Amino acid sequence: MLKIKTLIVGLLKKIAHFFHNIYCYFKSLRIKLEQKERVSKREELIITLSAIGIAFVLSGIFIALNGVNPFVALWKVIVSALGSPYGISETLVKAIPLIFTGLAVAIALNSKLWNIGAEGQLFFGATLATAFIIYGPVLPKPLEITVLIALGAIGGALWAGIPAILKIKFKMNEVISTLLLNYVAINIADYFLFGPWKGKDNFPYTPEFPPEAKFSRIGFGRVHAGLILALVLVVLLYILIYHTKTGYKLRMTGSSLKAAKYAGINIKKMMFMVFLLSGALAGLAGVSQICGIEYKLHQHISTGYGYTGIIVAWLARTNPFIIVIFAIFLSILLKGADSLQIAMRLPASVGVVMQALILFAILGSELFKNYNVKLIRGK
Repeated sequence: MLKIKTLIVGLLKKIAHFFHNIYCYFKSLRIKLEQKERVSKREELIITLSAIGIAFVLSGIFIALNGVNPFVALWKVIVSALGSPYGISETLVKAIPLIFTGLAVAIALNSKLWNIGAEGQLFFGATLATAFIIYGPVLPKPLEITVLIALGAIGGALWAGIPAILKIKFKMNEVISTLLLNYVAINIADYFLFGPWKGKDNFPYTPEFPPEAKFSRIGFGRVHAGLILALVLVVLLYILIYHTKTGYKLRMTGSSLKAAKYAGINIKKMMFMVFLLSGALAGLAGVSQICGIEYKLHQHISTGYGYTGIIVAWLARTNPFIIVIFAIFLSILLKGADSLQIAMRLPASVGVVMQALILFAILGSELFKNYNVKLIRGK
C-alpha cells in the first residue's frame, strides 16, 4: 500500500513539474507586433475566410454541446435555406433589410464613423411611415409607396441626426449615443403600439395596411419590390463612394482627418452628411419590412437586422456589391437557424451565437491584416 502511494505521489510530482515547465516556457514568450506596409487583396481574403472558418468550427462545438451532430446541422441549414424555391425566397426576404442596414453601416465606416444605431433608425423610419398610413390620405399606389419610402428615409435620417449633432457639437462618442438611441426609438414605437395604434383585439400591432401601402411582389415567393430598391441603392452608393467628388471627400475623411483638413474639406459638414445618409438607408430597412412583409407595425418587425448589418459591412469591407453577397450569406444562417430550432430542437439563440462568433472572428482577424505577429523568447 505504501509503495502504491509513493508511486502516485511521484507521478503527481512529475505531472506538476511538466506543467510547470510549460508555464515557464510560455511565460518567457512575448508577443511582438510588426506593422505591415501593405496587405494584398489575396492575403486579406485568405485571413477573412480563415476567420469565418474558425467561427464555424466554434459554432460546431456549440451545436455539439447541445447534443446535435454539427455536420448534420450544417447540412440542415443549407437545405432549409437553399434546397427549395420557398427556402430561397425566404432567404432573399431576410437579405433585403440586411442589404439596407449593411449599406447604412458601411457608408459610415468609410468615414471611420461607427453607426451602431441602425436598429433604432430602422424602427423610427418604420414608425414615421406608419404615422402617414394611419393619419394621412390614401393616395394612388405609386405615389403612396413613394411617400412612404421618402418618410422612412427621412425618419432614419432624423434619428441619426441626433448622434451626429452630439458628436459634432459636444464630441460625444457616436458608438455610445447611437447604441443607446436604439432603445429610445424602439420604446417610442412601443408607446404607439400599446397606446393609440393598438389593434382592435387589444394586441400591440396596428391594423393591416391598405393595398396602396403594400410593396408589390416580384413573382417569387414573398420577395417584394424592396429588393429592387436595395439593389438600385447598392449601385448608386458604389458610384457615390468611388466615382464622385463627394465620395472622394468621404473616403479621405475616413483615411486621414489631417489630410482632409489640409485639402480644405469641411469635416463637420461631411460627418453630418454621412450620418444622415446612413440613417436614411437604415430607415428604408424599416419601410421594406412593414410595407413588404409584415403589412403592419409591431414589436418584432426586426430580428436584430440593425446589429447584423454591422457584421455584413465588416465582412464586405464596406464594398456595396460585396455587401449583397454577405447579406445573403447571413440570411442563410438566419433562415437555417429557424429550421434548426424547429427540426432539431436547438435553442433559438443558435443563429445569434453564430453571428456573434463570426463578428468576433472578423474583428480579431484585423490584427493579422495589419500586423505580423511573432512570438519571441524574453530575457
